[in-house]
Amino acid sequence: MNIFSIALACTLACGISSAQAAEPQGPAEELRTEMLRNLHGGVAPAFVLDKDLPLDPALRTEADRLSAEHLERVDKLLSAWVDEERAHQARAGKAPPSSAVYFAVFARLLNELSLWQLEAGDAHYESTTLAVLRSATRVCDLSGDYRLTDFASRILRIQALPAAERKAMLASERELLAHWGRPRAALPPWPDPLPQQAAFALLQRGPADAGQPRLALPPRLAAAALGFGRDYTAMHPVERCALQQWWLQESLRAGATPAAALNAFRYGTMLTAVDRFGDAFDKPGAAGKQDPASPPPYPGIATRFGATGVTTVSVRLDAAGKPLQAAVTGRKVDVPGIRGVRPVAFENVFDATIEKYASEEGRHYAKPSGNAPHTFQMVWRLDDDKNAGTAKGARQ
Repeated sequence: MNIFSIALACTLACGISSAQAAEPQGPAEELRTEMLRNLHGGVAPAFVLDKDLPLDPALRTEADRLSAEHLERVDKLLSAWVDEERAHQARAGKAPPSSAVYFAVFARLLNELSLWQLEAGDAHYESTTLAVLRSATRVCDLSGDYRLTDFASRILRIQALPAAERKAMLASERELLAHWGRPRAALPPWPDPLPQQAAFALLQRGPADAGQPRLALPPRLAAAALGFGRDYTAMHPVERCALQQWWLQESLRAGATPAAALNAFRYGTMLTAVDRFGDAFDKPGAAGKQDPASPPPYPGIATRFGATGVTTVSVRLDAAGKPLQAAVTGRKVDVPGIRGVRPVAFENVFDATIEKYASEEGRHYAKPSGNAPHTFQMVWRLDDDKNAGTAKGARQ
């Protein structure tokens, strides 16, 4: 087990699992220190570069210095956030349990990671990033635990630049990291369709020809998507990243603006709370087939972090009103601890559950006129005691 896996296991074992257990006892300052240690363990591994990542020694040294500076900043933020969250929850009229404070601050921490992944840089940063993604190979060949590659993915793109150009990009990365904990400009919305959906829709039309040209797929991606017929969820993370890079190049060829193409790539490669910890709460395929008359199960990770909200779903139907494909087209999510910014790390927390529910065999919808898809909203609510596991989704 490498350092990435050990650190992630510690985060889950020491942080999430302990917070789910009985409320720890002890002096308040000792509990606060333990909480801060666990929270630090939740972010630090994302800024450790795997030893097998092929970086020039000089770039690795500069990147390690940058990550150390940032983690020092994060520790100060975490200390302030814990105190702020305690005060916020105490205004409800009683002393908050440490687990409630922990998960609220942890949610905020995960959200800062996602906000950082989506935020655009200055004009030079954007044009340079676009140039690398348009032309460089192997920028997706990351090593280590892929749930912790936030920082490494950016450094690997810098590695693709000539040495003389790396200093300016590292300075831009330092500036973007300095935005953590600060108000940010409004982020662009989720692409609709998602880039992976758009890419597979193009591939499913059949081979490219004179009437339907497209860029060639890299060999490994072609083998995965066309040779083995893997869908996006079954792909290796390197293949998923390669698909996102190919779609950026293809969408630019087809006329997309650079800003739109970069936004799609960022959403497509963003690591959300589901990507990092979803399997700790919801085992893939564990729910099985659902009773069409029952509401969908409340995702375990949404329950644990107290996520609520509304998702809008579009269902493509056949002539008989049976579902062919479902996709989330709107997300409004609230998460304790995240205030004043979009909770982008959690906005897709209901996606997989509702898409499976909406497209299950045996479900039937009233057929809209023409070829319009059927749309509906699912409201997600939690009971007062969300740890009791009695949360329910309600269809509107």
